[in-house]
Parts: sequence; C-alpha cells; structure tokens
Amino acid sequence: MNELSIIVPCVSSVDMLPMFIGNLSTHLMNNPKDVDIIIVVNEKVSSLKTTIDCIRKENPWLKIEVLQRSGTLRNWGSLARFGVAYSTSKYVVFVSPYGENDISLISPMLAKMRKGAQLIQATRYANKADAEKVALRFKLYQIFYRAMTRISLGFNISDSTYGFKMFDRVFMQALGLTHNGYSLCPEITFKTLLAGGKVEYIASKSAHVNKEFSIFKEGFGYMWLLARGCLHRIGILWF
Repeated sequence: MNELSIIVPCVSSVDMLPMFIGNLSTHLMNNPKDVDIIIVVNEKVSSLKTTIDCIRKENPWLKIEVLQRSGTLRNWGSLARFGVAYSTSKYVVFVSPYGENDISLISPMLAKMRKGAQLIQATRYANKADAEKVALRFKLYQIFYRAMTRISLGFNISDSTYGFKMFDRVFMQALGLTHNGYSLCPEITFKTLLAGGKVEYIASKSAHVNKEFSIFKEGFGYMWLLARGCLHRIGILWF
C-alpha cells in the first residue's frame, strides 16, 4: 500500500499533463516509491494515449495510473470520487492539473497528516496576498458562504470550498462522499469536522483561476450541504 495517492481530475483537456507531471515530479524526488498518481479523465478526451506515453517515458520512476470514465461527461467531483474509490493509499490529495494549486505544499501537508490529522485544508485567505488571483465575485460569494457556515454549522472555516486538500482516505470513505460537483470540496471538510476529526489548515497562494467553476451551477449543491449539515448538527438527519 502506498502512503499517498495524488488524484488528478481532468474534466476537459489533458494537453497540460506533461508539464504538470514534470513539475510535480520535482517535489516527489525524495520518496516517489510511496506515492502514486491517479489521473482520472472523461471518456471523450483526445490524444490521451499519446500524452500518457510521453509522461511515462519522461518520468519512469513515477507510479501513474490512468482511469477513464465511460459514458456522459462527468463533473469534477465525480472524477475525484472515482479516484478515491480506486486508491488504496493511506492518504489522498486532490490536485488540479490546470495550475491552480501550489504543489510545493504537498510535502508539508503530508508531514501534518503523519502527525494525526484527518484533513489538511489549503486556504487562500490566511494571507491577503494569497488570494490576489481570486476573482472578486468569488471572494464575495466565499465571504457569504463563510458566514452561512458559521450560522448553520458553528464552524469558522476560511476556505472550505477550495479543492486543494489532503485527507485520510479510510476515515473519509467511512463517512461517505455523495456529491459529484465542486460541492464535494466542502462536503469533505464539513463531514470531517462534524465527525470530530482533526482538521488543520495551511496557507496556499492561488496561482491560477479555475475557469470551469460556475457559482450558479454549483450553488444549489453548496447550499444543500449547509442544510444537511445543520440538520445533522441538531440531530434530525444523519449527514
């Protein structure tokens, strides 16, 4: 069993993967044998085989698995959950291949996990400069969502919706994951906290804006999470 699975959901293009994996490999040189990379893509992705062959040729020391979902176009959360279900590692981290996450933080996150945390949540709001590339509309919506989280769940979480997080795979699968959109991100954070898990935060600079994210598309899932979490908190519905 590996210690860590790096799950890379690719909703659309895979053209950026060679550069992404090349950058990622520089942060895994110390102990690559205990890490596997699970790339999850949709069925209708062009040039996948050529891209993966190139990656494996240039990085022969990395353990890379490629999962391709059949059927209709899958959302980010669906791909991420599929990667978690496939993994056999102790820990899992979600990483975007599109340049949104500071991959140099993977090792510090892993060090925190080894000390007994169930979840390490990266946050772009610990330092003012870290959120410079986050669009104003997203900052405003996240201020609102933080306030609603405090009211509904009693937790003050600066960046629960950020997908860059590392967690204990068995602990999280025991709690159960149900969301298929980006709302999977706060679902993981909320369930860990409501179950009494140890959550730690790490400051992370957002290097790139996620252009695929839509507040209107994901909004219902986010609000449904708050409703379910609130009902769980008062003992009416198991989250």
